[in-house]
This record gives sequence, structure tokens and C-alpha cells, in this order.
Amino acid sequence: MAQYLADLNVVAVGADTWGVDVVPPQFADRPYQGHVILLKENGIYIFETMNTGPLVRDGAYEFLFVLGQAKVRGAVQMIINPIAIH
Repeated sequence: MAQYLADLNVVAVGADTWGVDVVPPQFADRPYQGHVILLKENGIYIFETMNTGPLVRDGAYEFLFVLGQAKVRGAVQMIINPIAIH
């Protein structure tokens, strides 16, 4: 799935789970291949543990996704507060 999304030239991928990848991995010697394909090979952002329930509840299947960059220097991950404008 990660390669399919990368082939579509998406900017970001999000999920309501923490891993986005299959755990345990399909091949033990290649864990988190989704992260490798998305982040390392294609520079695609990954958003994990997103609370998508309110979007579904409100019927917001198409919306403007706004994400202000957190001002944290040197971090590899952070807590964000995205906004969906319907």
C-alpha cells in the first residue's frame, strides 16, 4: 500500500493507529517497510494516531487540511494539532 500511495505522489499519509505498518512485519528482516518507502525513499510525511472520528461523524470526507509547523528544533517526531476546514 505504501508503494501504491507513493506512486500517486501523495504528500502525506495518515492513520488512526500508531504504526501505519504491519506489525509484526511480513518479513522479519525488513520491519516497517511502509516507513522506509514513504519517508526515506519518497519524503512523504506520516501522521499517526490521528483522531479521525469527528471527521466521520461530521461527514467531512473532503476538507482543507491545515497543519502549522511546530517550532521544535532537532526533533524527529512531535505532537501536532491539525485542523480540517470543511
